[in-house]
Amino acid sequence: MDKWQIASALNEISRYTELSDPNPFRSRAFEKAARALHKIDVPIETLIASGELTKTPDIGKASASIIEELARTGTSKYLEELRAQFPSGIFELLRVPKLGLRKIGVLHSELGVSNLADLEAAAREGRVAKLKGFGAKTEELILKGIKFARERESRFLLPAGIELAESIRERLAGIDEITDAEISGSIRRRLEVCSNVNIAIATKSVDKVVKAIERKTIVEGLEEVDSITYRGRIDDVVVFFHFAAPDDFGLLLLLTTGSKEFVEAFVAQCKVRHAVNEEELFAKCKIAFVEPERRESADDLKLKKPRALVEAAQLRGTFHVHTTFSDGRNTVAEMLTAARDRGFEYLGISDHSETAAYAGGLTDEKLKLQKAEIAREAKNVAPMRVFRGTEADILGDGSIDYGAKRLAQFDFVIASVHSRFQMPKDEMTERILTALDDPHVTFLGHLTGRLLLSRDGYTMDFDRVFERAGQREVMIEINGNPNRLDIDWRNIKRALDRGVRFSINPDAHSIREYNALITGTWVARKGGLSAKEIFNTQPLEQVTEWFESRRAKWREK
Repeated sequence: MDKWQIASALNEISRYTELSDPNPFRSRAFEKAARALHKIDVPIETLIASGELTKTPDIGKASASIIEELARTGTSKYLEELRAQFPSGIFELLRVPKLGLRKIGVLHSELGVSNLADLEAAAREGRVAKLKGFGAKTEELILKGIKFARERESRFLLPAGIELAESIRERLAGIDEITDAEISGSIRRRLEVCSNVNIAIATKSVDKVVKAIERKTIVEGLEEVDSITYRGRIDDVVVFFHFAAPDDFGLLLLLTTGSKEFVEAFVAQCKVRHAVNEEELFAKCKIAFVEPERRESADDLKLKKPRALVEAAQLRGTFHVHTTFSDGRNTVAEMLTAARDRGFEYLGISDHSETAAYAGGLTDEKLKLQKAEIAREAKNVAPMRVFRGTEADILGDGSIDYGAKRLAQFDFVIASVHSRFQMPKDEMTERILTALDDPHVTFLGHLTGRLLLSRDGYTMDFDRVFERAGQREVMIEINGNPNRLDIDWRNIKRALDRGVRFSINPDAHSIREYNALITGTWVARKGGLSAKEIFNTQPLEQVTEWFESRRAKWREK
């Protein structure tokens, strides 16, 4: 086995041990070891032979022993024992929202639940409610979750798709007959939720490449779909390999990237078939290049020149950042230092307001402590400017948590809905419109409150909300958290047409989550936004001036 196969086996062990072992550290140890293998550049055999394997960070003695066994024999006795303990369909239960491996383990051991059908039967018969730690309410939520899971079967979030696709592409790089390989399909279009992985491959010898893929067991069950397409699986994910000669690779990449509407319109305009890459193909067709994110429709094929979409590198700073003062996992100092090291000109700290007690919302006393700490630590990250804000709850009546006197102390306010998601559409619309009328509100946070593949967002009259936001000069946040990606890119043009500006924010609760600015930028690009429509592409001077003018309006009110 190579490092990717071994890492996959370790992840499988991690999931099984979380099902069966009450000690959470054991499953996490295997998960960490799998991630460590992804990062190493030295061949596994070399690490084993040199005795350096156990010196690799996050690889302990137990993990190392299993890694050595997998590398030597291609199997693990421990993994086979775990597989024998559980039915093959047990992990499909993870698709049910809020049903983690611990509870799945209880359901299996106590009720013999092995798959979604078993779970549904047990819930409908009232057997789940009788289990310790479950109850009638949990049983009801599970039944709703089963319906949700079936509607979203075999779908996954974009970052998971990119990680899987890139790992496949990296393994393909070792096949000599491949001259180029690129990720295509919905992942390349940066669609927020995907259903399969597509890889376009340039080669003069399809048969040899197919045999190499089978030999390396890059996927399972590889089968021919047609003369240029093969299909396999990795766990529950379908992987398509598409083949073309190197001189035709540009067209292959375009066709397999999609969407259907875009491809049909492109082919209708241009009959060119031979191009080594897409840039050459567009040039030969005399069509302005359309970035993959903008290919959900054929609209951009009408443009005379390429659309100037915002780039992540153009972001000069960001807002919506949490610290340990509320529900963040890193301190003020750590969040500021990481932001400065990324080259930011400015950063906005915005811990939760008092009503959000579930997230450690800041009381008056904590506000004083936070203010002092931000002032102290800001000196250590100069010349980066630190703005002090809050993510304040939009209460049920549309008022903003903290009230006018306390809100006036902040440089900016992100207003977000965190409760009563089930309000009727008209009531939710009025709630948000009222919030937008508060002169302290700077940003409207994670619009709709959705959690992709887990929770549908609340409903509202979007056009009325966008109209009011434009009138009140309240920016709408593009929340980069991969589980949210909200505002939905499909609504961006409607908001833009009503005078709304945007800010790409990470909703970061840790240093690592600053990476959500990348996924947030993809949303902005899919929505067709350039740097000029994004607030945090502006230099510090303009951002400071805008906040100060906003504060002047607060005082006038």
